[in-house]
Amino acid sequence: MASTASAEIEHMRGVWARQVNTALERHQVEQRVDHRSFERQGKEQEPTWHMGVSATAMERQAAREIPGREPVTDLGKQNAEIRERNRVLETARKAVAKAQELFSGLEKKARLAVGLARKIGQRMEQEREIERQRKELTRQTEIRHQQNIRAAEEARKAAELERQKQLAKEIEEPTFRRSRGMGRGRGLGPDMG
Repeated sequence: MASTASAEIEHMRGVWARQVNTALERHQVEQRVDHRSFERQGKEQEPTWHMGVSATAMERQAAREIPGREPVTDLGKQNAEIRERNRVLETARKAVAKAQELFSGLEKKARLAVGLARKIGQRMEQEREIERQRKELTRQTEIRHQQNIRAAEEARKAAELERQKQLAKEIEEPTFRRSRGMGRGRGLGPDMG
């Protein structure tokens, strides 16, 4: 029977929380209530102690007399300490979340920077390869140019040698013709004798 009563109480608390939240929404109050324990809500928060009617009345009376005054009851003091610990814990959680967000952003930026560095490295390697190929092409062009100069020089020498041979041949031929022609004309040939 206890489990049924527990389930019924849980249901009634759920209905109550929905009604309160509907009323808060209707009055444009941002805060909401949840009938579940912090543990069931997944909150890492320390719950405060329930204060009875008389302790709550004493705390309210003290707050009205001197606003911002320290709690006057033991439970009020304990709950103030719990709220302070929860505040510090929440501040630490937010700082951790912010640090994780910043780290995530830095990690993304680092990945982008690494990618960019790779691209720059690849580009530099491509430029070095292009420069190496350009130098090789220039070297090959210079070699061909030198070969062409040597070939032209050899062709010029060969042409000069051929011209000299031709000139020598031309010089020899008229002498030979003259000497043959002279011998016949003077009667020195074989039929004179």
